[in-house]
Amino acid sequence: MPNPPDDHQGRARPPHVGVNVPDAPVGSLLLQVIRAHARVGTELLSDVGVAPPQEIVLLHLDAHGPLPQTDLVHYLGRDRSTVTATLQAMERAGLVTRAPSREDRRAMTVQLTAKGHGTVPRAHAAWRELERRTTAHLTADRRAELLAALALVRDALNEGGG
Repeated sequence: MPNPPDDHQGRARPPHVGVNVPDAPVGSLLLQVIRAHARVGTELLSDVGVAPPQEIVLLHLDAHGPLPQTDLVHYLGRDRSTVTATLQAMERAGLVTRAPSREDRRAMTVQLTAKGHGTVPRAHAAWRELERRTTAHLTADRRAELLAALALVRDALNEGGG
């Protein structure tokens, strides 16, 4: 892990906790958690040789087999051009192939290569380690409470009306 940047006087800065909006303590803390989770996840995945969300694509294709690219766009919840760029990078890395669909030549089918299949266990291991680090200081009861609370927050935000 790289050393923290210095404060221009040679002293190491403490890690940046994150944004804090006084009128939004829950949102501020959620943003801090998301950023820390993403940072640690990205570090773990770099050891696997992939970058987010490539591991999600690998895991989804491993579970479901070859899929239309539009299914991956929907699953990832990202725009088509972003998913296309992710898949192109994965193709260059030899993790997936894309080919015109047999049913609809305008559509692309994405599938794992042998290298992609070989990367899946390491991607699973990275997520297990991320989960372990994320919940290391929680009892089983606190973890269950956190899962329930986060599900309520997610569902409330997805309702749209609030």
